[in-house]
Amino acid sequence: MIVKVLAFGACLLLAGCTGASGQEPVKEATGRFLGALASGDHRSACALLAPRVRDSWGPDGCERGLAGAAIPGGTPGTASVWSEEAQVKTGGDTLFLHEFSTGWMITGAGCHLRNEQVYDCAVGGP
Repeated sequence: MIVKVLAFGACLLLAGCTGASGQEPVKEATGRFLGALASGDHRSACALLAPRVRDSWGPDGCERGLAGAAIPGGTPGTASVWSEEAQVKTGGDTLFLHEFSTGWMITGAGCHLRNEQVYDCAVGGP
């Protein structure tokens, strides 16, 4: 019993393991963001961006910035969650999220691997 508890604790500490239920809020936030973009509702999509990402366009630039960003549509697929950070993959995109007190928000979208460890993102970043 002690070995199982220690192994689980090590898993949480080292890998940020999470079950399927921990992935659902991340996938839901990603789905709301992608759905807002698909319907042209850039105002709602901006509200789902992390403050530093939204603010990077200035006070009135978020909606315009998202309208011009190359963010592939899709359905949230594979999700990985590490404590307050997450990554969601769709058929043609990788998105990054952070958990704030208000919930999960997008920190990077339209992201593609440049090499084994570095992502280039159309919006924000990992």
